[in-house]
Amino acid sequence: MRITSKQMTSKYIFNANNTMSRYSEQFEKLETGRGFDRLSQNVSLGKKALRNRTAIYRNAQYSANVASAQEQMSAAENALTSINDQVQNVSALAEKALNGTNTDPTSREIFRTSLEETKRGMVDNLNSLYLDKYILGGTNGETPYTVSDDGELLYNGTPAADITSENGKYFDADGNPVELSGTTYVDIGLGLKLKPDGESFDENSVFKMSFPGLEWTGYGVSDITYEDKDGVEVTETVSNNMYDILTEMQSALEENDSERLGALRDHLEDQYDNLLTGIANLGTRSAFLNEKATRLQDEATDLEIIRKNTEGINDTDEITKMQEYSYSWLLTLKFGSQILPQSLMDYIR
Repeated sequence: MRITSKQMTSKYIFNANNTMSRYSEQFEKLETGRGFDRLSQNVSLGKKALRNRTAIYRNAQYSANVASAQEQMSAAENALTSINDQVQNVSALAEKALNGTNTDPTSREIFRTSLEETKRGMVDNLNSLYLDKYILGGTNGETPYTVSDDGELLYNGTPAADITSENGKYFDADGNPVELSGTTYVDIGLGLKLKPDGESFDENSVFKMSFPGLEWTGYGVSDITYEDKDGVEVTETVSNNMYDILTEMQSALEENDSERLGALRDHLEDQYDNLLTGIANLGTRSAFLNEKATRLQDEATDLEIIRKNTEGINDTDEITKMQEYSYSWLLTLKFGSQILPQSLMDYIR
């Protein structure tokens, strides 16, 4: 059988292309670290890889949500802690005034100024922002806490003293829901579940992201009872909100009514317990988030190991194959230089 130069050249080029193709594929494996790029290349491992990638994506989303929640939790805790420090300072000043020290006009003016600064700082902290979100203001996209012309603290336009609550929801004096005071949640991988109605979700399957500043600084009204300077028992209805209590303390101070000031100071201490409860609540939730973040990080590590075992390559085996394909290509070029015309070899190279 006669073998022509054209047949030899065609066969050589065909084999050279195959060798180069295998060499390129092997090089790409080492470059990307992936054992295959298409599902058709390995259907069994490909299906497992897709499921694992979905799990990796979800883990990344949950981790991002947890990180965001931790940052907001920290901002909320800083705001409440700042209010706590300010209220403690005011309480200490009130104690001095009630014990008969610092009762001269200058001291009373210093105390009044301190009360005013504390009120201003309280509103600033209640309106603390995390990015563009008011972290202590429900779902409000605008300033949630303001002060009325009468000096009352307003929450989304409703006086704090007029607000009542039921099942975690706020209502005004007419029984209407307070606007933009709803609760927000975030999915952090607790197994989001819908309720039977198909329209709402189980609150135990998500993480509550609302930080109710009003819940911890007071709302509604209560009665306080004290004896005035003439020994007459007085019962007075006052706001439970710390800001409003401070306003009333200013009024008592200006009137030099130490009996009323003492009763208001005791009322402030009662509301102060709610503030401490709020800070403790944030601490508990922060600890839960930290634990969840650790679990998600461990899960991410496990998923990455699965990804490598599923999609990855064995470096030693693949490098060995790469050397084999490299030698094959060099041999192909060497063989061609001996049997093919030089002009064709220059083209192949």
